[in-house]
Amino acid sequence: MDKAWATRSGLGWLGKNTNVLRKGMGSWFFIGEMIVDATFNYDGPAADHCGSCTRCIDACPTDALYEPYKLDAAKCISYLTIELRDAIPVQFRENMDSWMFGCDICQDVCPWNRRAPDTHIDRLKPTGELTGRTYDFWEELNLDLYRELFRRSAVKRTKFEGLKRNISFLKPKTPDL
Repeated sequence: MDKAWATRSGLGWLGKNTNVLRKGMGSWFFIGEMIVDATFNYDGPAADHCGSCTRCIDACPTDALYEPYKLDAAKCISYLTIELRDAIPVQFRENMDSWMFGCDICQDVCPWNRRAPDTHIDRLKPTGELTGRTYDFWEELNLDLYRELFRRSAVKRTKFEGLKRNISFLKPKTPDL
């Protein structure tokens, strides 16, 4: 219900990618809730500013975004790599590309996100421990290193076995010749 309350309160509008979008921030922000006994002056719902753009729908590799404002979560790479506890269905494995935890393609192609500022919060920035790692590094990842790298990370949601499953579908990059 976070997205429904966020759009009703005027925090942003529901984009065609089913994420809440806000001018100046795109979808790169966290939604939180406060349950308090207080009176606030509320904004009304924000206008939809997606217009005729369909970049998110066109870019979705598994057709999880199958029409504006409609998402088949069971096809979404984020669901497949984070929440799904079973084997990833065969029909989606070809589309996994290099996604081993989540997918942000619909957000990456959104014009509103190109205008969003980078975070100023150090904890949300990528660390050298994770960036620039090779396919071999991830393939050889063991439980102890997993625990060390992801001890304070949402990656733990997929568990070690799930991450190793996802890594098995990575396509090693070959150098262009």
